[in-house]
Amino acid sequence: MKKKWINLLLFSLIPFCCSAQTDGYKFYSKLDSINTSGFYNIEFTPELSAHVKTDYSDIRIINSNNKWVPHLLHAPWYEQTSHQAAYDQKFSIIENSKVNTGILIESGKNISSNIGLVITNTAAERFCTLSGSDDKENWFVINDSILLNPASSENETENIFRINFPPTSYRFYKVVIHNNYKDPFNIKGVVEYSSTEIRDPLRKLNDNPAVLLQQKDSGKISYIKITQQQPYQFDNISLQLSGVKYYKRKIDLFIPYTDNHAFSNPGQLLQSFSVSNNSTLKYTVPLSKASVLYVLIYNEDNLPLTVKEVKTACSNHYITAYLDSGNNYSLIIDNEDAVLANYDLSKLNSKLPDSIPYLQFGKITPQAENILPVTPEKKNNWLLWSAIAAALLILLFFTYKMLKEVDKRKQHDHL
Repeated sequence: MKKKWINLLLFSLIPFCCSAQTDGYKFYSKLDSINTSGFYNIEFTPELSAHVKTDYSDIRIINSNNKWVPHLLHAPWYEQTSHQAAYDQKFSIIENSKVNTGILIESGKNISSNIGLVITNTAAERFCTLSGSDDKENWFVINDSILLNPASSENETENIFRINFPPTSYRFYKVVIHNNYKDPFNIKGVVEYSSTEIRDPLRKLNDNPAVLLQQKDSGKISYIKITQQQPYQFDNISLQLSGVKYYKRKIDLFIPYTDNHAFSNPGQLLQSFSVSNNSTLKYTVPLSKASVLYVLIYNEDNLPLTVKEVKTACSNHYITAYLDSGNNYSLIIDNEDAVLANYDLSKLNSKLPDSIPYLQFGKITPQAENILPVTPEKKNNWLLWSAIAAALLILLFFTYKMLKEVDKRKQHDHL
């Protein structure tokens, strides 16, 4: 008998264990039906990213029993080997003044994707441009807005600032550092890192919905407030500017860290970069999530620029999971207390198939609405009136009994 009661107790605890894996998640979305068992990819759309933390720790796939299904997270960065070597490059300083520092580099490889500048330790920052050429006569821009902010080495007197760029096959590269009438950096050498880089074939940019813009020009600074429809994730931002034909300005991008934000209190600096009339005005920024952004344009003594359009986008992220046919699956998301799950699937990443189909998800719905509808009972007024009548009869009966008892006691007292 004792064993029977223990088994009954354990069975009664099963619903509580299942609910523990879904507690704290604010939203859910049903996945499409699974017709064939196998691995499936689920892409993070802007709508989904608005409900997930930037480390993607608060998303789970659950089955019909509300149990977690292991998944693997994929991010759009380049995977590199853990062992890298820096090779010296042939270079020459073609200009070194308080205006500019020009560095001419001869590439020793057919394809290059990075340049490392060996710089004597400094706490200063500069902007620079990178161009490529095959004959040292005709130059073509690769990136015209690079922030040089070398981190000083703790144990050495020099450090290497690495400039990454899309793979190119130029024979020569030119780096021009804009010193703005300040002392130049002490460039000691140029290196190139050699590593195996594999680009994620599924990498692309997902554009977020259109934003609202508000601009205020004050003194030498233009303040732009960017409002997204939801706190979408983004790691790319592009601008469309007008008002001045030729320009080169520094701009700062801020994210508010409290609800008490304004033009005068834009929040925390996310990144600084420069804009110019001959640049793409498209920039990569650290992965962030916000509903409001602020951009400050430093006009100095020039006419202010007008921001006509701002677009934010996010490199696609997706999760991969093995799902069984005939079963029902859902996503649960948005949990402030969630941490990254430790699944065995992460150890089997290299064994996954190369071609994996995408699986769609449905409407993102608050968990509070995930309740089966309750059919209202048919109103039977005659039952209600019958109950009231019965209660009145019972009350009258006891009142009558009480009055008779009182009369008997009065007669007894007279005797």
